[in-house]
Amino acid sequence: MKNIFTLLRLEFKNKFGDFSYKSGKSWAKLAGTLVFFVIILFIAYFGATTLFRMFDKAGMAYEALVLLFTILFVYLIISGTSGTIKVLYYKGDNEILMRFPVTGAQIFVSKTLFLIINQFLSTIVVTLPFIFSYANVVAVPPEYYNMVAIVIVFLVLIPFFLSNILAIPMMHLTNRIRNKFVILIIGMSVIMSLVFAVYMIVFDKIVTFLKDSSLSVFSEEVVAIIKEVVKNFIPTKYFADLLLRQNLFVSYFTLGALMVFFLAGMIAVIAKLYQKTLLKNIEVEGSAFRRKTRIRVRSLNGALLRKEFVQVFRSVNYGFQYFVMACSMPVMVYFCNKIATQIGQNDLGDQISLGLTLLVMLIFMTIITSFASTSVSREGRNFYQTKVLPVSIKRQMGIKFLMYMIVSFAANLICIGILVGTGQMDYFTGLWVLGIVQSAAITLTLFAMRFDINKPQFNLSGEGEVVSNSPNTTSAVALGFVIALLEGMIAMVLSYIATQQFVMIVCSVIAAIFLIISIISYYAGMEKAYNRIAR
Repeated sequence: MKNIFTLLRLEFKNKFGDFSYKSGKSWAKLAGTLVFFVIILFIAYFGATTLFRMFDKAGMAYEALVLLFTILFVYLIISGTSGTIKVLYYKGDNEILMRFPVTGAQIFVSKTLFLIINQFLSTIVVTLPFIFSYANVVAVPPEYYNMVAIVIVFLVLIPFFLSNILAIPMMHLTNRIRNKFVILIIGMSVIMSLVFAVYMIVFDKIVTFLKDSSLSVFSEEVVAIIKEVVKNFIPTKYFADLLLRQNLFVSYFTLGALMVFFLAGMIAVIAKLYQKTLLKNIEVEGSAFRRKTRIRVRSLNGALLRKEFVQVFRSVNYGFQYFVMACSMPVMVYFCNKIATQIGQNDLGDQISLGLTLLVMLIFMTIITSFASTSVSREGRNFYQTKVLPVSIKRQMGIKFLMYMIVSFAANLICIGILVGTGQMDYFTGLWVLGIVQSAAITLTLFAMRFDINKPQFNLSGEGEVVSNSPNTTSAVALGFVIALLEGMIAMVLSYIATQQFVMIVCSVIAAIFLIISIISYYAGMEKAYNRIAR
């Protein structure tokens, strides 16, 4: 038992880092995290209240609750399966723990306890705002709050047990397709775009409802379809029934039977396959896939550029962080700009549309360019090879910069093409916005690269990929949001007191100033800082 708790402490330490009661930094970090969670909970509560009022107006409050539990159930299965695969099978410490004086069962139990605790905490944080907001909008039975704990237990354990059953098959499937890079990136881009499109359509409905809450945003046909479809949402409708204390016998029996069935399945799968799968995956992690390729003579710059693209392209993690987000950016920009512009024009006038478009574009460009904050860190164990290559550091970093510019320019150009093509802005304004956003992309990329040169965050475990946010990424995103807010707010404010041409000149000057500062900051002592890096 002592070994299990020791391993559990290691899991939490790896996840959240050290906490010292005497360290002001630890307390400040804790306070910041709590404030962040409170803000998120408040936003979730407000959004859920509006959503339930919108459905209640159409006579579908119960259906809204069932849809909520359905979304949560699917989310918990997906996140649970992903978390199980990462913690139980893909985590870099597995190879080390197998050599410790602990059994495979103890490793599994400690990691499973970590996953369950994490699942309980995340489910509570996500679910409670919706449960409280539902009671605020709709009349509920007196025992409503007494049922919350029971519902959460079922909502955590059923997806968790099912996730453990699905984890091994999904991991084997992932290992089979992990080298199908084009298929993975296209698939993830499509899924990301669809999820965001659905989210923005729902958000648009909420905005419409907020403008006139006396009207229902659903037609009678849509209401009838939703009510008919929700009747077949098994088992998720039983979570809502439990909470509202209706159909109790059927709900308890169905959810209890599912929990016992999935628990038995999990025990059978783990007992038979866990140790074998863990050992096999350790072997697979360090192996390279085989592919016959022709030897081609490339120019120095061409070879380096290809190496940068391949390094990102042949990693599911990096591919999602960069290429998938870049491919999804046009869809995100289109919906966000459309809704933001409609709100702004209706409430504040047509003048605000230019500033809002600039703000939306710069925010999404910040997300894309933040990937540059891992320019050095991504080298991992191969970092020292960059110092002994017969190529200058400036050229190596310049090639990385070129890759970022190719991707960012392509994403920006497609975004502007969509906005101009759909009539959200004219051709001349589109070219100007493209220039401003691309200038900001250069600025943010140079700052992000310099952040990583000054203090890289290498990951020397597992496959060496940077899988978590670093201080460099946080700094790059924060700077990008500052620039986005500055440019966007100035454009919006000036649009009421000056001509559009004057607004463009002022924003162009601001962009030029940031660009000059970024160039100076990047090149000042860059090679010396790079040569001082020691892992």
